[in-house]
Parts: sequence; C-alpha cells; structure tokens
Amino acid sequence: MAKMKKKAGEINSSSMADIAFLLLIFFLVTTTMDVDMGMRRTLPPLAEDEEQQPEDIKLKERNVLIVNVSKSGKIMVGDQIYDRGDLVRNGGESKLSKETFNFLVDPDRSEKKKTLIESNIEYDLSVGVVSLKADNETTFDVYMQVQDELTHAFNQYRSYVSEKVYGKTFDELDADQQNNLRTKLPPKISEAEPNDQTNK
Repeated sequence: MAKMKKKAGEINSSSMADIAFLLLIFFLVTTTMDVDMGMRRTLPPLAEDEEQQPEDIKLKERNVLIVNVSKSGKIMVGDQIYDRGDLVRNGGESKLSKETFNFLVDPDRSEKKKTLIESNIEYDLSVGVVSLKADNETTFDVYMQVQDELTHAFNQYRSYVSEKVYGKTFDELDADQQNNLRTKLPPKISEAEPNDQTNK
C-alpha cells in the first residue's frame, strides 16, 4: 500500500508585517543623516533710504570689490584679469587673496567704520564687501578655489586687526577673543546669481 505524502506545513506569516515595521522604526531611530550646513556668508546691508543721492550710491559702490569668474576660468577682479595661476599661494599668499586683503586694508578703497571690539577698545574696521559672480558653466573646482582665496583674505585681515588691537596674531588669542573677532569680522562675500554673460 502506497504511503501518503505528508503535506508541508504552512509558515504563519501574519506577524511578518509587525516585524518589518519594528525593523523600519529601529533603522530610522538609529541612523544618522548628514546635514548640509552650507557656507556662512554675510551679505551687505540694504540701503536705508531708497531715494539716495547719486553721490551716496557711488560711495556705496566704492566699498564693493567685484569678482567675476568666466567659464574658461578667467577671473576679473575690478578691471584686472587673473587666471588660475593667480589662485596659487606663492609665499603663503595668492595674487587674488593679496588683492582682496589690500582692498580691505586700504582706506581709499573701502571705508572704515569705528567699531567697538572690546568694552574699552575701538578700531576702524573695513565695511568692504566682495561681490562674487560666476558664469553658469564655470567649473566647480575653479569656483571653490576662488571662494577659498577670498575667505583666506578675510582670515588674513582678521589676523591683521588682531595684531593691531591685541598685539598678537589671531591664532595666539584666547577662545573668547577669537570668537569676538569672528563675530565682528565675518567673511563678507556676496554671491550673485550665476549668469551666462561672462563667457570669454
């Protein structure tokens, strides 16, 4: 007499949905996600009076260093044309960072405003702003190199002010003094919307 084949028992899957849900919650709770903080930039203040005189507008323009980056990698700083070689730091400074630093230091190129650094210390800080504009097709590498050199110039200016105010370099200051100067002297770089006009 032939033996009857036993039917394989079915696996109870009614609790599988609950297990999957618990695993999902576990991974959501334990997984960390990177948050893109972006770059900190301080934009120039808006004009207080919309009906400013032409002389006032011209004075405000004097405090802006315009930097344009073309898709070919050429950099126009004011009326001077730089190339990628001018972004290389020779002797600790690049041509672009030197030009930006000189713009911030020179009272004939950017206005100085008396600012309270400490409770009993005042110093004339530059109100100069760098306006950075790039072509839509500018490579990311060139754009970031320009950003780095502009930020480096602001850091150098901060160290310059530190030596004038405290008699020490920025790195020699204590944490409170460093934070104070960072607050008073943020990198003032205004990033304009990219365009397709600087295409040389």
